[in-house]
Amino acid sequence: MLLRCKNKKITQRRQGVWLRDCVIVFLTIGFVPCFLNGQTRLDSSHVRIIWKARGEVTESDLRRFAGLGKDRTIRGHEFEMMVQRVLSRLQQRGFYLAQIDSVTTNSKTATVHLNSQARVRLAAAVNFADSVAALSPASWPRALGGTYDEANLQQRLSDLLAEFARRGYPLASFRFDSVALARPEKDFWATLYLQFDPGPAVRLDSILIRGNKITKRAVLARELPIQQGGLFNFDKVQSIPDRLMRLGYLQAVAPPQLAVDARGRYLLDIAVVEGNSNWLNGVAGYNPGDERQKGDARRGFVTGLIDVKFGNLLGTGRQINARWEKRSRQTQELALRYREPWIAGYPAHFSGGFQQFIQDTTYVERRWDFTAELPLGQNFTAGGHIAQESIAPDSLAQIRFNLPRSSVTSVGASLRYDSTDDPINPRRGVFYMTAVETGRKNTLQGGARKKFSRDKILVDLHWLLPMWHSQVLSLAVQGRQVKSNAPPEILVTDQFRFGGATTLRGYREEQFRGSRVAWSNLEYRYLLSRRTRAFIFFDAAYYSGFEYTSISPPQFEAVENSVYAWGIGGRVDTPLGIIGVDYGLGQGDPLTNGKVHISLVNSF
Repeated sequence: MLLRCKNKKITQRRQGVWLRDCVIVFLTIGFVPCFLNGQTRLDSSHVRIIWKARGEVTESDLRRFAGLGKDRTIRGHEFEMMVQRVLSRLQQRGFYLAQIDSVTTNSKTATVHLNSQARVRLAAAVNFADSVAALSPASWPRALGGTYDEANLQQRLSDLLAEFARRGYPLASFRFDSVALARPEKDFWATLYLQFDPGPAVRLDSILIRGNKITKRAVLARELPIQQGGLFNFDKVQSIPDRLMRLGYLQAVAPPQLAVDARGRYLLDIAVVEGNSNWLNGVAGYNPGDERQKGDARRGFVTGLIDVKFGNLLGTGRQINARWEKRSRQTQELALRYREPWIAGYPAHFSGGFQQFIQDTTYVERRWDFTAELPLGQNFTAGGHIAQESIAPDSLAQIRFNLPRSSVTSVGASLRYDSTDDPINPRRGVFYMTAVETGRKNTLQGGARKKFSRDKILVDLHWLLPMWHSQVLSLAVQGRQVKSNAPPEILVTDQFRFGGATTLRGYREEQFRGSRVAWSNLEYRYLLSRRTRAFIFFDAAYYSGFEYTSISPPQFEAVENSVYAWGIGGRVDTPLGIIGVDYGLGQGDPLTNGKVHISLVNSF
């Protein structure tokens, strides 16, 4: 976070950058390397550098700090820069008294004699007025006791300043007073005497949000964890960019800046860049036919998805979502949804939706639901819903699947945690969701009515771990289970279906179903840009359920199986949008019989 006060910039997390300079000035007076006085001059030709070390460092350390190649040669004009780099690296490790004793040269080599001297350990003694004693954290003596290297001491001082920023004192600072050098043992001890200034308690007189051209200011302001007139809190202010970015319709949020005018009033300045809030998501897949089958099954067919989302209607944050999906040759789904955020000015969100599902022309399933969500802190969200479902089978489905006409009214609750850093191409974070649902189901078959319970549980986990440069390990695990007290088997309409582009690549859309299912998606990603990546994947799944072996009389058998798939894929940012291509091979598939999954995500 950047703090600006009277046109002078103060960086909250880097108050200790002056530490090394202060120590060097006090400790190295009189130890001026000879090359800085102009006594060493090398011509522009290549010369070989030979290091001679005295003290606690070795010649291999010096060669590594110099960053030379295998031939250990440099041009003459690079010599001073190289020596400065070596001394800087030594100072970072506590060798503040390191010096160049001499440099001998000839036409081909330069021999540098360096004495590292003893290591200098740092300690801090802080003096602050009695008036701020009550504000001082109780952990101060423990946090500043002992001796440290430079990086450790800077981090401890920075942590203490951050603690004061959390208490409403973001302008707190340390002022360097003096240094005392002693050598009780092998190493030197340098005690830094610091004066602490807590600065004024900061209350935000105003909050400026700029850069929003479509989104209303009140829509962004209500998402802030701190409001006008509130006491400054470092953690809350630092969380503002992430909170605003999760709205989904901002492209960038700059770190907030704290400014003070001539009258001593404090302003929090938040700059945003709006992005496209409307999304078009398209997925297409081709399933090759089976030469062993007859009729339509011999021919391949195309599956697809069109998902349109208006994410910020008229700048109010309201959302409308429409989706149409063809999952198999004769299966399709239509879904509509509306979301109203911040009901009556409170951080509670309401949404409602309708869904119609046609399964192989054998039955039609319709669902209405109403959902309420309540944010719990920065990353958690609790939710509850009520839903009404109905199943209308045709005569063939009633005979073939023993499927009765039915309806169910259910209620459910969910808890969601989301710390991912980007909704499109995340680099780190965790997403977790648990949802439970219970309902009462009514069936009508052969003139007989029955009632029984139906319970569901859903668990989703997505973990993103940054590895090396631009590489991310992604692991997603989903689990689903449905239970019922009667009849003993779970009806086809209540079972979970999976397979295809978004669940188990390398297989047809919704090829598998079961009353208890789980699947995982493991990807090793290489991020090529903010919206582009390539990856290899391994998908695995488990399912169990029931299959009818006889309709009259009704008989069924338990089914339990596991499958896997692997392949490669990529997401490419183009002028048309983000194009995704996955090529998956199911268990036992030859390389030429893989499934191709194509997607398009476009914002407008």
